[in-house]
Amino acid sequence: MMNYQISDWVTATTNQDEMLHGYVESMDVLGGLTRIYVIASDRESTIGKVMEVSNQDVKKLPAISLDIEEQVRSLIDVALAVRDEMWFLELTGKLIAIQQNESKRSGRELFPSLTFKNRLGVDQL
Repeated sequence: MMNYQISDWVTATTNQDEMLHGYVESMDVLGGLTRIYVIASDRESTIGKVMEVSNQDVKKLPAISLDIEEQVRSLIDVALAVRDEMWFLELTGKLIAIQQNESKRSGRELFPSLTFKNRLGVDQL
């Protein structure tokens, strides 16, 4: 039984005992194979390629909490490397939200207001 789906982050081992880390690009349920886009491996020549592995050799990675700016920036780099525009936009939105929360906590504005107020309360124009 597979506990993962397309786009999930997984680790896997090939029949040559090669460790893969990447995300599920597609699955062949009848053939018992999963295709993984590899972002890290103990064999550098497979990085950036799609590898086919047996479904039983694939393990889903636990979901991570994206609340640390450094982690989100690293994932943005991965999204750019794999040219995943939707994921890039999602992560960029998350990064902006994190930065806004941090700026609220520190008392500074992320995007200072460019409007001016008349402190005297008199309109002279």
